[in-house]
Amino acid sequence: MDTFFLGIDPSATGTGVSLISNISSETLHIRPGKRRDAERLQYIHSELKSFLEGKLIFMGVMEAPSYGSTHKEFILGEVLGVLKLTLIELGIFSVSVPPTQLKLFLAGKGTASKEEMISAAGKWGCPSTNSDICDSWAAALLCRDLLLQPTVVTRSALEVRKRVGDKNSKDIQMVLNKKV
Repeated sequence: MDTFFLGIDPSATGTGVSLISNISSETLHIRPGKRRDAERLQYIHSELKSFLEGKLIFMGVMEAPSYGSTHKEFILGEVLGVLKLTLIELGIFSVSVPPTQLKLFLAGKGTASKEEMISAAGKWGCPSTNSDICDSWAAALLCRDLLLQPTVVTRSALEVRKRVGDKNSKDIQMVLNKKV
């Protein structure tokens, strides 16, 4: 059975999800449309659970909220809670990584634009040009690099890998002991 590394870019309007393995990859863009409140949260939960269920997933990396952004923090908090709950239900451990660190990891600078992230993700095999998918692709690549030998071997990527790895070392070791 193929073993995947999970990346998630959470959003109330378009959550990007990427699964990467050494053999294949899959992506999902969860778009709730006009759904609001509990109906939106249920839809996100159902779509994510349906996509991930039955797959062997080592671990997940989820983009953490950008605290400097001017979006509806409470809505994003609800979405993050639903995503985390879904992962826990499926027995998938995840870590959160700030957006600036994912940008630094993939594009080489923490202030990379959407276009720069799309370009960098494409260079690393992302099958989409959707920014939500490309951000989730970066998270999935980081997830893989945290658990295996690094494949993204730029200086900035290695720095992010070390920083995130050190911060989550006990949890990552637990995943490695359990899954490998």
